[in-house]
Amino acid sequence: MVPPDTVLSDLREAWRRTLADDLLGLYVHGSLVAGDFDVNRSDLDLLAVLASDPDEKLLGVLADLHADLDRRHPLWAGRIEVEYVSLDAVRAVPGRDHVIARISPGEALHLLPATTHRVVTWAAVHDYGRTLLGPPAGELLPAVEPGLVRAALRDHVRDWPAWVLEMTPPGAQSYAVLTLCRAYQRLCDGRQLSKRQAAEQTIAALPRWADLIVWARDWWYDSGQDSDPGRVDEVKAFVHEVSAAILTATDGGQWREMDCDAATKQAGIVDVAAIHPGQERRPGATHGPAGRRAGVDLPAHPDLERPRSGMSPRTTSHELRGGKVERDVTAAGKG
Repeated sequence: MVPPDTVLSDLREAWRRTLADDLLGLYVHGSLVAGDFDVNRSDLDLLAVLASDPDEKLLGVLADLHADLDRRHPLWAGRIEVEYVSLDAVRAVPGRDHVIARISPGEALHLLPATTHRVVTWAAVHDYGRTLLGPPAGELLPAVEPGLVRAALRDHVRDWPAWVLEMTPPGAQSYAVLTLCRAYQRLCDGRQLSKRQAAEQTIAALPRWADLIVWARDWWYDSGQDSDPGRVDEVKAFVHEVSAAILTATDGGQWREMDCDAATKQAGIVDVAAIHPGQERRPGATHGPAGRRAGVDLPAHPDLERPRSGMSPRTTSHELRGGKVERDVTAAGKG
């Protein structure tokens, strides 16, 4: 297996030659920076900062660059995620007059609006990004208001109970649990943790869910098989319950910091229907060994890309990351 730094060096030189002055900066983030990178499983996550918004013409150039890189490094094909954004778009947050380009595992290169939920990634790169090309990320990119990051994360969290209904493969279930752990921890203290780090801290914070979180962590990092039965009912219950607890703890405005003690106490006892009036809890629904209640199906936020339910890290790495939840709750899902 070619080391990731060799692939990144090749990418940097090819992008530098082709994009020239249009490329202001190139930065690595995600698990390679966070410290939990697995050469057999993890993606390479990059942010490319451009002098102007990408367009269809540039999309063709980028498609050729990615195709050539895949041919030179076939074992890394489909495992390189790059977001292309202009410096003006980052500076304009929360404006919606810009577009970005994006490619990720299971997601073809395409243009999409630079909606406010992208700030989760931009903030992580500003704070922790490793420079491949250009000035340090903290010098090129403006700092993102922490409240805006919390607002974007809260939007992610609100949508996860609807997304999780489609996550039947064990890899998608594992991703759902670990990504929500990352959102929970980032809303608590503002730090971007890896999936493993967030899992460890959430096990301590939410001990009643410890067994499920350990399962998700071990599936992701150790011996997970695509043929495993998974724990779909428990995962749905976890997502509904913890999402509702987070929304309750941040109630009173998207810009408010989360009351982590309140969220921890409410996880497992919160009334989801009270948070989302007009929607009924499924009667008598119990999940998992403790009879955990799943809540209601919540509507997807229009600004967010939906995670892909067929994700299987074992065969295609983290395909679920489209708006890679971005979800890593995108970007909460990164790493």
